Amino acid sequence: MNAFDRISEEYREKSLVQQKAAVKLFDLLKIGSSDDIIDIACGPGHITNWLSKTTEGKVTGIDISEGMIKQAEMLYPEIEFRQIAIEDLDHNYLFDIAFCNSALQWFSDPDRAMSAIFRSLKKSGKLGLACPATSDWSPWFGRIISRVAENREIKPTFSHWKNPWFHLPTVNDYRLFFEKHGFVTIFIGIDHEQTDYSIEEAFNIYLSGAANGYTGKKYYDIEIDDNYIAAFNDSVKEEIRRQSNEGRIMVDFNRLYYIGKKERT
Repeated sequence: MNAFDRISEEYREKSLVQQKAAVKLFDLLKIGSSDDIIDIACGPGHITNWLSKTTEGKVTGIDISEGMIKQAEMLYPEIEFRQIAIEDLDHNYLFDIAFCNSALQWFSDPDRAMSAIFRSLKKSGKLGLACPATSDWSPWFGRIISRVAENREIKPTFSHWKNPWFHLPTVNDYRLFFEKHGFVTIFIGIDHEQTDYSIEEAFNIYLSGAANGYTGKKYYDIEIDDNYIAAFNDSVKEEIRRQSNEGRIMVDFNRLYYIGKKERT
């Protein structure tokens, strides 16, 4: 089971920050009225559906999670969805736009993924990508998890956790990474985004992404059970509560936005 299968039915409601990033990425991309689009790591398809309303071209959503694709197919049967890892994508020269929101950090082989995305685009096609960026991708999460990691019930097991995410040190490192795979940079920047949320909203933001990294069983070099996962998540929620002020807490992310063009085949 993919880590995101567990939250596929609730992802749309919990993925608050991902949806905000999608709107900004869309504005940067300037999608044409007949563009063919691939939505990479499409989740339950709500953003794919939104993209399909912006173009008369073909829109396809892909995701590695079986649960996410089942949700997408049930909710939006008129759209084509495929369960496939981006590294295994076999489309060539089909799309004008590759839309990749909040996914790069999860790719198991980022180099293969970028090569596959580049191949999937037509000449003059564009990649629009947004993701949490740098090792300090969320100062807020850093504060929360550092406290959770010191919990005496959590610490012995969490010491066996291996960071699953792909991050690069600087915006220039990201630019070089994309250009290494053939893209010509049109726009790149890292924004520090801050939003005030309720405790429950902040916890849902955690559940929509980071929880799958911090409690994913394959990211530990020992066996972990559901009791540990529940205890970890409970500890995160309690720490959010402790750090809140009158039931509100400021959530921040350092988020990369990138637009790149394919100028050669």
